[in-house]
Amino acid sequence: MSLFSIEVKKTFRRWRTYIGFVVVAGAVILLEVIIKLNEARMAQNFSHGMSGDFLISGSMLNAWVITAFIMNSLYIHVPFLVALVAGDMVSSEATSGTLRFILIRPPSRSKIFTAKFFAMLFYTALLILFMGTLCIGIGLAFFGGGDLIRFQTSMPHIVILPAHDAAMSTVLAFIAAILSMSVVGSLAFLFSTLVDNSIGPIIGSIAVVIISFVIGSLPFEFLESLRPYLFTTYMGIWQLLLNSPVDWGEVGKYALALLGYDAVFFAIACFVFVRKDIKS
Repeated sequence: MSLFSIEVKKTFRRWRTYIGFVVVAGAVILLEVIIKLNEARMAQNFSHGMSGDFLISGSMLNAWVITAFIMNSLYIHVPFLVALVAGDMVSSEATSGTLRFILIRPPSRSKIFTAKFFAMLFYTALLILFMGTLCIGIGLAFFGGGDLIRFQTSMPHIVILPAHDAAMSTVLAFIAAILSMSVVGSLAFLFSTLVDNSIGPIIGSIAVVIISFVIGSLPFEFLESLRPYLFTTYMGIWQLLLNSPVDWGEVGKYALALLGYDAVFFAIACFVFVRKDIKS
């Protein structure tokens, strides 16, 4: 059995691993049901800003519109769920005393570390794909398909994606969201290698995310120079894929920035882990 599969099994034996799936399922189902029960009012709210410029017949609500709305609503909350598991992967074993036993076995520290890191990425990808499957599946069951109508992020105008384009764009948006959330996981994983308890990495990584979001959203000129260096600046990559036309150059820029942060966090965490003094 490979080190990766062992680490994945260990990850999914911990009860806190399933908290994210339960919370995501509860939030998505609750939001979809509430929107369905208040469909007429929600449709009116969605179309309110466009009623002066467009003649709207029928409801704007469909699976793709609702999915984009839910992704936007849970954008700030999912990092908490990722950090909850990523921040526990190394520190929990250090606390329980099993890490020292693992490291005396033949596989090198770097191989063990890499297996743990990719197990964290696997969990992150699975959580986002689970969320995407729920959003799209329940959305199609409740509201059916249709065109995706939304405000474009880069320019103040309305985007209308035909149904076949909306489906592909939404799938790509969730794939991009995996990359976005992987940075939060990598940061929490880095913190997990620095201490021997799980609370610190989880709280620390979420604090960094919140502070970065706040700094990036404050409308002060002196903060403009900091924004290109904040990983949260690039976490909205998924929104770029719901624009029309898609600026692939910008998407590539965001993706490279996120991959760069993943690589930096991985390298620092590996350096710390390989040289970590395991005392218990």
